[in-house]
Formats: sequence, C-alpha cells, structure tokens
Amino acid sequence: MTWDVPTRIVTARLEIRRYTAADAEALTEVAARNRDHLLRYMVWAEAEPQTVRQRLEFIAKAGAEFDAGVEYTMGIFERAGGAFLGGSGFHVKTAPVGHLEIGYWIDADREGHGYVTEATAALARVALEHCGSPYVAIAHAPTNVRSAAVPQRLGFTRQPGTDKPRCTDAGSSVTPVEWHATVETLAGPAFASHPRPSLEDADGGTLTWHA
Repeated sequence: MTWDVPTRIVTARLEIRRYTAADAEALTEVAARNRDHLLRYMVWAEAEPQTVRQRLEFIAKAGAEFDAGVEYTMGIFERAGGAFLGGSGFHVKTAPVGHLEIGYWIDADREGHGYVTEATAALARVALEHCGSPYVAIAHAPTNVRSAAVPQRLGFTRQPGTDKPRCTDAGSSVTPVEWHATVETLAGPAFASHPRPSLEDADGGTLTWHA
C-alpha cells in the first residue's frame, strides 16, 4: 500500500521534506563529513564520500521511491536559512500489519539542540493523524543510546521483543530495540510542546490534515 505522506512538514524550527536536486551539494558535504560519526550504525555510510553526481542519482531514486510508496526519504532543514541538518523519513513496513517506521540521522555538529526530537514528533503525528498508520515505530541497535533517547523522551513504548530483520552495530548484525507510539501516545504530556506541524505540497500550498 502507499501512504499519503506530505511533501513538506513544517515545525517551529524545521522543514522536513523530500530532497530536490538543489540539495545535492549540501547532502554530499554533510554526509561525507559525518562518515565516521554514522558508520557504526548506518551501513550506507560505508560508501562515503560520494560525488555530487552520485547524490543527484540518489535524490532521483529516492523521489521515485517516494512516489511509488516504497520508501519516504526526507531531509531535515532549518526553517530559517534552510541549512541541511540531517536525514529522516519513513520506512514502509508490512509485518505484523502495514505501518510506518521513523528513521533519522543528524550532523554531529548539530546534536544537542533537540532537532531530531522535534522532527520525530512531527513525523509521528503525520504517520498517526494524517496517514492513518495503526502505530508508528522506531528501531535502533541496543547500544545506540542517542537514538534511544528520542522515543523515550516522546513517550513511545518499548516493545518486549521483535522479529524484525537484524540491524548493524560496528559491522555485526544485532537484534534491534523497537519502540511504538499510537494516537493515544500523542495525548501524553511529552507531546504537549510538539503541536501539529503544517503540511505542504510541492508548490508550498497548505494541505488539510486527514484526521
């Protein structure tokens, strides 16, 4: 199935959106600079550094997958100034039921400012209140304490076990920790400071929330 994921999701400080060709140079520079920072948990970082041409090919592929509902790859940008901060979006999962899973990474120089939490809160609301996902998931390696802090902070519920594919930790396959949130989670105190973001189409037009 495909999910009605907006082109742009705008929060107080951030714009979470599909990549465009104009992002290729910034994505090339930030990803390459963060190779060592990302390599332990992100297999794709092994291919860094890449060229701008390779990034353009990636952006085109990601756009096609977005349109086809295969994967919803997005970038995190500062709302004021447009600086590229990192990557996020939704993985499409089919088991045990169809649902969306949030992934994220951020430039090491931008850690500690709450950007990932703000982006994740917005994406969780979109998945649950706009796309209609029955729950939204986050999964990470057990040693990835920074990734774990995000769902903890937002009130996600840690799952007792998982049969999902194994993830990577320093080149080894490990069983991930998985967290879930539902629409009931959004009513909790952790989301009080994260109101619904604005949703926009490719032309910047405002979209109406489905729920």
